Amino acid sequence: MALVAVVIPTYNEAENIGRVLDSLESISSFVNFDIHVLVVDDGSTDGTVEIVDDFGKRFGNVSVLRRPGKLGLGSAYVDGFRWCLKNLGDFVAAVEMDADGSHDPGQLPSLVDPILEGRAHVVVGSRYIRGGGWRGGSVWRKLISRGANLLVRHTVGLRVKDATSGYRAISRKVLEEAFAEDRQYESGYTFQVETLYRYYLLGYKILEVPINFYERGGGESKLAIGELASFASWCFKQLWRRIT
Repeated sequence: MALVAVVIPTYNEAENIGRVLDSLESISSFVNFDIHVLVVDDGSTDGTVEIVDDFGKRFGNVSVLRRPGKLGLGSAYVDGFRWCLKNLGDFVAAVEMDADGSHDPGQLPSLVDPILEGRAHVVVGSRYIRGGGWRGGSVWRKLISRGANLLVRHTVGLRVKDATSGYRAISRKVLEEAFAEDRQYESGYTFQVETLYRYYLLGYKILEVPINFYERGGGESKLAIGELASFASWCFKQLWRRIT
């Protein structure tokens, strides 16, 4: 069967990572592709890495990439994708997934199948198309998300309803071109939109499929005000480039 990599960045996610890995192992026998999980850890001190190591020993399809400290979400995915390209052979796609339980592993097939079937190069799990939704969560977080996506549509020009979604599948072909060794990306919240815009500019087909997004299972959100300010600044820079 085709091999799919699931890349999960972590920083102090001991409360959640075990449940996520358990769920991935539970669905592995019901999907039409093999799964290899790569956890990219930014120096967790709460036992996250030990939990991941235990899963690796028990199941053999879980690896961990240790980094020395908090280097950011975007750089975690970049390092993770490059690790997969170097170490996993002929995998067909990589999936971005949160470690906090927000993303349902049971929805993996809806993200991966369009790539396996040749219908898309990038598949975004969308909260904002018919059939998608946000389960739980504060009104404030939902307003931030809606506002961020509105800003993207009016400044960057991406016609994607949920450009900030962190649950997505990217074909190996796209990863090989978009994450060449000399390519740099923003490291924080901006990463999701910047990379999606890059895929669009490269001419790849982007498809949205509905997902249910759940409030994190435990721990604290890593999103800070500074991240939002950087995100807005990046969006307006893209607008300026488009109109000048």
